[in-house]
Amino acid sequence: MSPRIPSTSGVDPVDTETDQEPLVSAAVRIARELPAARPVVGVLRGWGRADREQARALRWHLAQQEIRSAELSAVPEAGERHHVPPAGKRPRVHFLLHVGGSQRAQALRAAALWNLPLLVERPPVASPFVLTGFHARRLAVIGVHLPGETLDIAVRQATITCLQPHAGNASLLLDNEKISAPADRPLRIDLTAEGVLQVRGETFATRHVRRLRYERPWSAYRLDIDGIPAHDVRAPLRLEPMLSRLHLFHP
Repeated sequence: MSPRIPSTSGVDPVDTETDQEPLVSAAVRIARELPAARPVVGVLRGWGRADREQARALRWHLAQQEIRSAELSAVPEAGERHHVPPAGKRPRVHFLLHVGGSQRAQALRAAALWNLPLLVERPPVASPFVLTGFHARRLAVIGVHLPGETLDIAVRQATITCLQPHAGNASLLLDNEKISAPADRPLRIDLTAEGVLQVRGETFATRHVRRLRYERPWSAYRLDIDGIPAHDVRAPLRLEPMLSRLHLFHP
């Protein structure tokens, strides 16, 4: 997607009170430390009204500090599947800022997919992304290699399912181990804390592997990314951990 890059004067004034002052201050500090002459902050939001208003408020506060910003959507619009940009294409921004709300997982996915640093609020204590202090941390994600050399990203989980009855078997290559599994049974792939794939099927014991290749010779199967239907695929699919792909920092 191609974001708009407005001037400081192009952001409408809003109420100057914000409960995200630490996030704004951190974004200003990072932008001023970047080597770019005029860095642009990509403000990620959902497509709901509250998300848009929150993004507008954050952009206004950034503009008061003479920091340029562009508004981006990290999630598909209503009724759309995941949008995967062409290889190497990403927004014309220098880093990303998540406005908060319910789209955190999608913001993480967008940052990893576009290979851009992401500034986020401090996560809850129960989150696997616990950080302390103002610093950065790199985390692994699941790289999903689709037909046509297209890359997608799963932050937490990918699930492969054929919805046709009597679908026959699918061929799996788990590192160097070849096995067959019923194609109509879900295959779930999670990422462990050690950065390896945990592959779970209903007809074989859980495996921990570095690479997975999935092939089904007949008709299409569905790929869900982080719980959202993402792709209908016919050709072989490859999944592998991408270490340090997700670059997070926060106030």
